[in-house]
Amino acid sequence: MPPPILIVEDDTTIATITAGYLESEGFKSEVVSNGREMMRRLRTRAYALVLLDLGLPDEDGLSLLRKLRGRLDIPVMVVTARNSIDARLAAFELGAQDVLTKPFDPRELRYRALNVIARHVRAPEPPREYVLGSWRIHLHAHTIHSTRTGKSAGLTRTEFDLLAVLLRGGGRVFSRAQLIDAVTGVSDPESDRAIDILVSRLRKKLASDGRGSEARLVTVRGTGYRLPVDDSTVVEISASNRGG
Repeated sequence: MPPPILIVEDDTTIATITAGYLESEGFKSEVVSNGREMMRRLRTRAYALVLLDLGLPDEDGLSLLRKLRGRLDIPVMVVTARNSIDARLAAFELGAQDVLTKPFDPRELRYRALNVIARHVRAPEPPREYVLGSWRIHLHAHTIHSTRTGKSAGLTRTEFDLLAVLLRGGGRVFSRAQLIDAVTGVSDPESDRAIDILVSRLRKKLASDGRGSEARLVTVRGTGYRLPVDDSTVVEISASNRGG
């Protein structure tokens, strides 16, 4: 039998409805109402998924996501009443695999939960590496470092995901809506400014190598952004010619 889903929710009505629906769909579930108990359970039990409310009584959910980042191999899906794009992006940058805003249809919860669990257990994609200026980017390992200084660019998860989308795009133009959907799974009219800020941050970090890599990220006026791949400074490295 697969591990249960851990529901972290202090609203007893929402928790009961969520647990009841999931169990009617064949999922086992457990409910806790605060961050302290969540951390205790995660240290002692295995779970297929954590459904995390951000507004908990003892600790903010974003703070809990920060604690979990890199420590546990359990996917986290945020379920929250905070519907601003900034709150959703913050959750993704701290490691959430998906964000669902309240109120929600239980059927949507089911499909999103299934998708998160499936992505988590799916076989990993073959390793892919790129060179952008003096940056070497390992998509599979989620690392980017300068071949000149050896230092990391220090990208957040969402910044790295944005760069990966543009690299995989083969030079195509992405609209702001497409980019925000690709890096967060949420398309929203508020997202234009959010993606512009994200691109600005990415450009600044790419510029830190002093080789003009940020200039490769092109703004297409009235549309969005693209990363040209017809330039020799952006190449995919095959398994046969990988260097150190």
